[in-house]
Amino acid sequence: MKRYITIIASVLCAAGCADMLDTAPDNQVASGNMWTTEALADKGMVGLYSALYNKNMSDAHFDKIKSGINRAGIEALGFATDYYGGGHQVLLLSDAAKKASDFQLSYEWKFGYTIIHACNDAIANLHKAGLSEEKFNSYQAEAHFLRAWAYYRLNTLYWGVPIYLEPISNEECTKGQSSAEDVWKVVLDDLQYCIDCPDFPDKRSGRPSKGAAYALRGMAYMWLAAAAEGTLLNVEPTGEDPAGYYNNAINDFDKVKSCGYDYFSGSYGDIFKFENETSPEMIFTIQFSGTAGYSDNFQYYTGNWDCYTGWSVLKPSTEFIDSFENADGTDFVWSQVEGLEDWDALEPNQREVFFLRNGLENDDRFVEVLPEIKARIGEDTFEKYYLNEGNEERIRRAYADRDPRLKQIAIVPYEPTTCYVAGAVSPDRNVLNKELRWPFFRSNEDGGDIRRNNDFSGFCLYLKYCEHEQGRIQSRSFCHADWPLIRYTDIALQKAEALVKVNRTSEALAIVNDVRTRAGFTVPFSSSDPDELTEQIRYERRVEMCLEGIDFFDEIRWGTYKETKFHGQDQHGGTSWWGSFDELVWYYDDCMWPWSAPLAEIQKNNNLTRRAGWAY
Repeated sequence: MKRYITIIASVLCAAGCADMLDTAPDNQVASGNMWTTEALADKGMVGLYSALYNKNMSDAHFDKIKSGINRAGIEALGFATDYYGGGHQVLLLSDAAKKASDFQLSYEWKFGYTIIHACNDAIANLHKAGLSEEKFNSYQAEAHFLRAWAYYRLNTLYWGVPIYLEPISNEECTKGQSSAEDVWKVVLDDLQYCIDCPDFPDKRSGRPSKGAAYALRGMAYMWLAAAAEGTLLNVEPTGEDPAGYYNNAINDFDKVKSCGYDYFSGSYGDIFKFENETSPEMIFTIQFSGTAGYSDNFQYYTGNWDCYTGWSVLKPSTEFIDSFENADGTDFVWSQVEGLEDWDALEPNQREVFFLRNGLENDDRFVEVLPEIKARIGEDTFEKYYLNEGNEERIRRAYADRDPRLKQIAIVPYEPTTCYVAGAVSPDRNVLNKELRWPFFRSNEDGGDIRRNNDFSGFCLYLKYCEHEQGRIQSRSFCHADWPLIRYTDIALQKAEALVKVNRTSEALAIVNDVRTRAGFTVPFSSSDPDELTEQIRYERRVEMCLEGIDFFDEIRWGTYKETKFHGQDQHGGTSWWGSFDELVWYYDDCMWPWSAPLAEIQKNNNLTRRAGWAY
């Protein structure tokens, strides 16, 4: 049964390090009184999660969110996901100068410290509540875990932040950044506290557990290993032997399974349905319900107009879709598709011809746009390659017989899809077999075109985390599938990474094939070459973890961010199915990671230092 969560206002007070406390606000339970009874302590512990929740479900501008985890903004920075521009700019990409005033720098800083200060308050005051020893110990461990998670996230963005481990006033928020190593020590110490706690459960649904503590500590060791190896941009190698960190990570990841977590046993796409949110796959999640204030509006960002009137603000990048392997495990190559042998001989704008819908030459609906299409492609190219009957069938072959997860993650061109928009047809019902076609023609009939929120280019749409059938959700603003912050496949693949690093390749290979078997592959991956196995693990992580706010951190940890997100170039941008640039251009700069302290925080605290390359 769905858990209903009561989020109280009392721990929403922190909006950054400064602006933190009003110790006796008129409309809140004051911090000094919060922990004086068991009932208030129960509410206070649930309130530690308040910062994770978006309070404004009617807005899909992810660059202007007021509350909740920065789910869409971080995802837009990753390789797997592109985004529609309009009023949804990701300025860390589209501004050539990387500005310390950027929204995401400020928001993530405030988000992390909101959680940290609330946890510090709980840790310092829980003893006042008259709790049983077992409950007190468990609550303490839970608060230590959440504080560790917040410091972990801050450190993977800023690589060194101020450390506060006890309640403080606004005036006391004056520390400069501690080293990343010191922040990692705080994370490890807090997680050791959780692991040592005899009353912290090994496994539970949604809220932290001992298994989650082992998972997060192993993840921290993976970052420490990366720092030792020197793969992190702008971070000098520590000179330590990374093998020790990798072995520590492996040991911790092993304990996660011992605590009771494991792979979801069904198909990949079903992992993310609300019916399965308590499966052993889910280690630590944000719990949502269909109730206003406790749900999420992620479908607003990732859906489409024919999918509960969502907006395709976030969409799978063309490069990500093209990276999906063939079903036999070989690399997908456009020129190897029957009928597309000349793909590489054509310019990106000319390849549009392959994606055109059937019947353009005798369809009165497109009389006016056909000359424009021919002008873009070139008359000769159009005449040579366009098939008035069979063009759609040819391009379908490119998306057939691919990694089974592809069509569970994304809507690809000319793939029949069930759609639902309340009141779009009479009687109110699902509309069947709509397809992404190019160019678009608006229709609410069965077999019509899927309508995106913009039609300037051809691009795929997300299926993952999107509901398409009537009755699955109330609306785009009431999505109630829990969102995993840590899940088992994530941990298993990180363990595989670490195993390769310590020359235990056969064990790593077994994990890769466990994941691929669950995904539906019938041909196992067979190479034990460390370099090839490492690349395969990275492929599995990019596919498995897409749209989960993880890939950006992976690419940073691996040192591959410029190579993937920017194709190794100083300028790149979102592209159409055929490879032409959409309306946005992104600019790479070596200073892009680690992030600098936000301008607003430096203006409040003169002890914070600035990172080179960031504009203030």
